[in-house]
Amino acid sequence: MFKNPFVVLGLDKNATQAEVQEAYERLREEYRAAIHNEGDEGKKAAKKLSELETAYREAMDILSGGSEIKGVYTVVADHLKSRNFDAAQAALDQVSERDAEWHYYQSAVYHGKGWNYEAKAQLDMAINMDPDNQKYKDTLDRMKNHEQGGGERASAERQRSYDTYENMQQNGRGASASDCCASLICADCCCECMGGDLIRCC
Repeated sequence: MFKNPFVVLGLDKNATQAEVQEAYERLREEYRAAIHNEGDEGKKAAKKLSELETAYREAMDILSGGSEIKGVYTVVADHLKSRNFDAAQAALDQVSERDAEWHYYQSAVYHGKGWNYEAKAQLDMAINMDPDNQKYKDTLDRMKNHEQGGGERASAERQRSYDTYENMQQNGRGASASDCCASLICADCCCECMGGDLIRCC
């Protein structure tokens, strides 16, 4: 679930960058000192330290001209990189203003889960809302290019992988090798759009 970065830092939303930096450094030293404690106390400090790093980055982004919604997308992107799709979905569910970027990330979550039909529908919605966004177009092109290669057998596998979630539940079908491959391709698309590279060969 998305946590307000200013709350994590113990600050008001009108805090300055200097105040954010000061709170971050103070809490970081506090958590680092406690992280070596035994038992639950050390584990709790480690979790707090991780939350602090994320909150600091998001708060600075907001104060640099970003927005709180953009902070949510940073959280979603982090969960996608670690393939924690349920956590990414939970963060998206906290957003009330569902703009083109929201649908783009929803597409990535669906694709990561292997729900490829829904993923493409969400990506189409993002492009319809922001037709000049090259990131969305590039991701859709890569999806289409992946669909076109691989021969008849791969085509049949891809067709099965585009079943909706409801159909998969009714048919009792789990994830196939094709699903895994398609999910990795989509994750690679997202990583490259965010400056990374999951699959270096494509």
